[in-house]
Parts: sequence; C-alpha cells; structure tokens
Amino acid sequence: MAAVRERRGRRAFTRQSSFWALALSGALLWGAALPASATTSDPASEPVLEVIAAPSGSGAVREGQALSVRVTLSNDGGRTNGALDVALTIDGSRAAEQTELAAWFSSDDDIGLAELSPSTIETLSPIDAGASAVLDLTVSAGSALWQGPFGPRLAEVTVTDRTSGTVVARDRTSVVWVPADTAIPVASTVFVAALSTPESTEALLTADTLATLTSETGSLSRTLSAVTGRPVLLAIDPRIIASIRVLGEQAPPSALDFLERLAAAPNESFLLPWADADAVAALAATESPLPRPEGTGVAVAALELEGSGATADPDDQSSDAALTQSLAELLEWPVTFEHALWPAAEGLTAESLDALAAAGTRLVLTPSTVLGSLSAVQQRGDVTLLRADEALSTAARAASHAPSQQRFDSAMARVSALVAASAAPGTSTAVVIALDREAVVGSDRVLDTVSQTIALPWSTGSTVSSAITGRAAAATIVDRPVDEVRSTAIRAAVAAEAADRRFAQIALTPGAISDVRRLELLSALSLGWGDDSVAALERFVDASSRLRSSVNVAESSAILLLSDRASIPVTVQNDLDVAVRVYVNVDPDTAQLRVLDPQVETLVEPQSQTRVVVPVESLTNGEVDITVTVQDADGRSLSTPTRVSLNLQAGWETAGTIVVALAVAGLFVTGIVRDVRKRRRRQAAADPADPSEVTST
Repeated sequence: MAAVRERRGRRAFTRQSSFWALALSGALLWGAALPASATTSDPASEPVLEVIAAPSGSGAVREGQALSVRVTLSNDGGRTNGALDVALTIDGSRAAEQTELAAWFSSDDDIGLAELSPSTIETLSPIDAGASAVLDLTVSAGSALWQGPFGPRLAEVTVTDRTSGTVVARDRTSVVWVPADTAIPVASTVFVAALSTPESTEALLTADTLATLTSETGSLSRTLSAVTGRPVLLAIDPRIIASIRVLGEQAPPSALDFLERLAAAPNESFLLPWADADAVAALAATESPLPRPEGTGVAVAALELEGSGATADPDDQSSDAALTQSLAELLEWPVTFEHALWPAAEGLTAESLDALAAAGTRLVLTPSTVLGSLSAVQQRGDVTLLRADEALSTAARAASHAPSQQRFDSAMARVSALVAASAAPGTSTAVVIALDREAVVGSDRVLDTVSQTIALPWSTGSTVSSAITGRAAAATIVDRPVDEVRSTAIRAAVAAEAADRRFAQIALTPGAISDVRRLELLSALSLGWGDDSVAALERFVDASSRLRSSVNVAESSAILLLSDRASIPVTVQNDLDVAVRVYVNVDPDTAQLRVLDPQVETLVEPQSQTRVVVPVESLTNGEVDITVTVQDADGRSLSTPTRVSLNLQAGWETAGTIVVALAVAGLFVTGIVRDVRKRRRRQAAADPADPSEVTST
C-alpha cells in the first residue's frame, strides 16, 4: 500500500507541475502580446522639456515697437516628445511691484497667468531626445495689450502638449513697458562684489594658489578687471593681501601686480573678516564676537625681534617661547568704510545687530529678507543698514554665472524689471545688488551684468557714500536665527580651536600652532562655503582631533625589571613641525611599584622621537600594569594613555650577584688548580732518572 500511495503522489505532483508550467507560459505570452501603453514605462525614457524665455533688449518695450521673446526648448529625456503649443502670456495692463515680482520669480505654483489669454502662440514640431529648438514669439507694435503707466509687466511662456492638453514646461519672465512721452524714473544702482577665495581651507594662501588666482585668466584678476572703475563696492578678503605680503619678494609676479592694481582701483571698498568668515552666525551661535586673527604662525628670528611688531600669546608664561609674525601691519589697507560688514541673512537678528554696534560696526549691507521695510537706507541705533535687494541680487548672480547667452538674456530681463520696479514713483531710488560670494566668479559675464544694468534707461551707476547720505528710515528687523545644525557645528569648531590653543602651549613657539589654527577656524567659518558650511566646520574639528594626538607615547612590549630601583624606558613621538616640551607620567595600577619622579620633562624635536627614562622602585615581586601618558606643564593629558605590563623580579638582583660571584670564584680556583697541575707535570719531565736504576746498569 505504501508503494501505491507513493506512485500516486508522484503522478499528482507531476500533473500539478505541468499545470503551473502551462499557466506561467500563457502569462508570459499574454504579457508579450499587451500593447506598449499597457506596460510600465521607464521614467528615464520619458521626454523632459526645459524652456528658457529671454525677451530682447533686456525686456524693454517702448510704445510703437514690437516685442520679441526668444524661446529655447530642450528635450532632456530619453525619447521624442509630441507636437507642442508654445504660448506667451503678458499682463500688460498693470505694473508689478517689487514684492510681487520677487514672488513671481521665486514661486513654483502652476497658476501663473492662466486667467489671461495668450498674447501670441506658436506650434512646434516634435523634438528628438537630447535635441533643442529655438523660436521667437512676437507681439506686434500696434498691439492693444499695453496699457497703463511705466513699469514692469509679468510675462510667462507655457509649453503645452497638443495631444493631451497638459502644460509640460513653463518659464516666468517679465518686460518693462515704456509709454511715449513718459518721464522715466531712475534708480541709483550700486553693486557689491567680493574679492575673496571661497571654499579654501588654507590659513594663508600659498604661492601656487596665488599664482593661479591672480594670473591673467585667474578668477581674482578677471573679477578685478571687470569691476574696476565701475559702480561696484569692493569687499576685500584680507587673507589675499596678507598672503601676498608674507611672501614678499617670493610672491608670484602676478600677485604683486594684482595688489598694485587693487590699490590703484578708484572703487569704494571695505575689508571683510578674514577669509570672509561669518561674524554674525558665530556671534549668534557662541554669544561671543568672531575671534580675530593674531599672527601668521611664522616664527620671528631672535635677531629680528626688536622693532618687528611680533606678538606672543599673552597667556604663555614660558620664558623661552619664540614670537610669531604679527598680522597687524600686514593687514593695513586704505578703505572707504572702516567698520562695515556684509553678512548673510542667517543669524541676523535685532539682538545680533545691537551686539555688532557695541563692537564698533557702523555700516551693514543687509539682505532685504531680514528687513520689514523697502527703504534703501535704514537705521538701528548707531548702525546704518543698507538694504541689498535679494531678488535682484539673485537675478544678477544668475546673469554673472550664465553658461549661455540665452540664459544671460533671461536673467537680465529679470534684473531689468526689478530695477524698474525700484525706480517706480513712490519707492526708494537707491538699489544695492550683491553679487555672488559662494563661488569664485571671475567670469566675463560680471562685466556684462554690471554694464548692461547701468545702461538701462531706468538705472544709473552710483556709490554707497551717496546712498547712505539720504534720509534713513527706522529699521524693522525680521529675525533670522541660525539653523540649529549649523549653530552646533560652529560651537564645536570654536571649542576645538580653544582646545588647540591650550595644546599649543607645549610648543617652543606656541603661535606656530595657535596662529595657524585661528586662521583655519576663520576659513572654516567662511560664508563662501554656502551649503557645505557644516561639512567645512566638521572637517576643522576632525583636524583639531588629529592635531592634539600628534604627540604621543609609542607602543611598548612588556618590560622586565630585575632591580629594586630601575628606570622604565618610554619613547615619545612628536609628529608636529615644531619642537615641544612635554612631561611623561607613569601611573601604576597597584602599590607594588612606586614612581620616584611623577613628571619627567623632555624636549622632543619636530618630526622625531626621543627616549625618556622614568625612575621607579619596586616594593614586591610580581606583574604590574602601568599607564603612561604625555602631559603638558599643567598636568593635562595630551594623548590617549598607553598601557604597559611590567614584570617585577626585585629579589633576583642579590641572588644574581651571588651566583655571578660564585661563578667567578669557581673559575678562579679551577684556573689555579689547572695551573699547579701543569707545573708539576713540567717539573717531573725535567727531573733526572732514579739512582738505583743507574747503579744496576
């Protein structure tokens, strides 16, 4: 019966297997027969359209003239799109205000100008994957679209799929309507440009870095050429000036030439904090002012100390600490505004502005996002706030970095409209445009951006000095606290730098460490890092940890001590580029061992190691573990403690001496006995024969 059941089970299993195999085959065939529309498509193969709208003439439309808007469509998807309708819609009946324009350019909503009829519409044939198409949308000169007074008008280009009627792409732009016989209001426009080196971790710029930045094609050289003699306020990073002066005659010729050109530039100017460090965020996070740079970290020779202006750490009490080169003289530079600041919006609050005023700041180039008023010049206590239009600055930055003429024209249309809105009657006529500081500009587009903006009929170049002479409105501050993640990173970096300063006291030249770390902290706090700010601060903290572990105890194997009084050998490694004075501390786990000198002083040369002996006394035999650390003069540990095992065999010293003495005595006696025996044998060989033997013969 069991055999029968087994055979039946096998037949049933075979029938089920055949059934499921046929079902699977049918499903595969049915799936293959489905139309392509019924299967799931790969999103990467779908057409992805990008549209750029660029009105001609920076968007200026004079009465009796036609308007042309060039539209570029790019298919960045994986297959050809269908036929498209490209429409231009303009709200020509009313002028848009500053805030409305700013919201228009920054908003992502899909409403747009849907309630208005398109001013013009064109049909575009399908665009292959990876290809682009260009067409011009034109509004005739006699169009009844234009109405009302001078000012910017909202405009939008929408791209619609003809088959589905779905809007697949859009781009918002604007134009400026100029009626005939109209007095055009003019805005006094001034740009702010940073001469800085963003995203640089160097304390001082090296000769190679300076050679690259100040060469004919270097970013600093090209930026200076673009802004010299134009209505641009120069915000100068003092690190550039100090780095060139430190090198002196060894500085690249291009860097020396750059410094001469900068000194000769007629532009208004002020000095940024070192490396364009974020003074406001540091103040908000730590409730303390931004640390100031002190020295270059370069030691001054003893013969050059007198009259050199060198400085040492005031907390350093060691008499043999060498001085380092001061930055005070290196940073002297003639500027228009002595106590000016150009912060980011993050961290600007009423409280931080009051703290800046107490520290001596008198002029703050303030992002418009933290001001509750549209007035160009505002006042809070002793501080003058010059409003930098954020929407206008964003458009100008886009123009200065535009990779193509089409994108440049698109950005300049926005700049044109925003300046026109500022120049409209009833609003302030001073306009401040802040160029990019998070990336090295150095582009020819900077010159084009400044030149075309000033050439607008409703714009004229001006100066900050002229702007701040006008009547200032009372400032209303919209607090912008620092993001908690960045605030935590700033506090950690500042604390790490303070720990580095304490650690630096072991060096014969403390400033060679502390001065450099101060400059590197300011570099990590630079506004030029942008979205990478937290990562830059975290890298600084990591570097601080590595620095403070540069002096340590080398690993050691177990040590055998055969005497009551002995010395434990300890090897100290110094990975720094400066000599250090440290103290070796040995701490036994038990009372079996007594350390006779708890702190043994030693001097370790740069990039080397030295052997230190610590005197100890063993009280009993056995095994003892000790903890060896390197400390500073105040007893603070400088490295991770090292554990070493000792084998104490103190009684073996006397026993060993006796054994050695007995061995020596035994050897001495053995030598004497052997010598006596040798003499007797020689004497016996030399004596005459026995007399009795001679007689018998």
